[in-house]
Amino acid sequence: MHISLAPFQGITHKGYRKAYIQSFPGLDAVYSPFISGVNPQKVNPSKFTDVLPFENTPIATVPQFVSTDSKEIIAIAHFLKQEGYDHINWNMGCPFSRLANKKRGCGILPYPDEIRAMLDEIMPEIPVRLSIKARLGYRSPDELSQVITVLNDYPLKELIIHPRIGTQLYKGEVNLDYFTRCLQQSKIPICYNGDIYHAGRYHELSRQFPGVKAWMIGRGALINPFLASQMKGILLTDNDKRERLHQFHGMLIQDMAERQIRPERQLGSLKGVWYYMSGVFTDGPLFFQKIKVCNNLKDYFKVHEDLMHQPFAPEQEIENYFRMGLKHI
Repeated sequence: MHISLAPFQGITHKGYRKAYIQSFPGLDAVYSPFISGVNPQKVNPSKFTDVLPFENTPIATVPQFVSTDSKEIIAIAHFLKQEGYDHINWNMGCPFSRLANKKRGCGILPYPDEIRAMLDEIMPEIPVRLSIKARLGYRSPDELSQVITVLNDYPLKELIIHPRIGTQLYKGEVNLDYFTRCLQQSKIPICYNGDIYHAGRYHELSRQFPGVKAWMIGRGALINPFLASQMKGILLTDNDKRERLHQFHGMLIQDMAERQIRPERQLGSLKGVWYYMSGVFTDGPLFFQKIKVCNNLKDYFKVHEDLMHQPFAPEQEIENYFRMGLKHI
């Protein structure tokens, strides 16, 4: 089983990923938030600060990009190769309209001929392995099936499928019937991504799709950082969990101090982390309400200390928290 952490813009930056990897066991790879806006004529290294310098660790970081420019993709691949990377990921899954309406993210999925034309240019030129993260489509779940017909003609490393369409965003149920069709159709190894909110849900999916050996966890892992270890059967005591949460939190604080982040921005970043992670505790959402209204780090640390003494939420509570879309906080 291979478990990777999905990218989240504004959350899973380099400091977060480093702290997460060192504090919580079970992951095999982490994906960076997407890189974009690279000038293929003169690559600006500042576009890559979140994935530089390359770190040769047991848990790989996979840089992700969003683009519809073959020359830009080739330039990204060559730059990252020289920095030490051997695998990059093309985001064809981002559902947000500001990207999708420009044929970026999942907005490219209705255009399989354009994808083929880009891959014809890209694949002979890039010196790294290429994987793709996609949805079932932008407006129709039939779109990815047509794209897979194209992708099957290229030596891609992996296809990560989130079984929703773009216009759903993260609402409604995942469409496992269409995921099954894609799984049967693809010659490329498939990674499943979507609504794995606890280990019990993973076991249900793994029984339904025994051929799937790679799993990407997203919001479920931001809520419950012990999800990957639970999926792999790694047992942690409650005391161990608290120690790891303390370590993670301390590393986040240290990273922001080293980057000379202003206190008000530190507070905003920590609120973003606990917007999700408060769900790992029973009554966590009530504590997040207190965190949300903190105006300074001194008040925040008082609430945080109380939160860390709360009991851990059982699977059903985490599932309810996840399914409510976090809107209740």
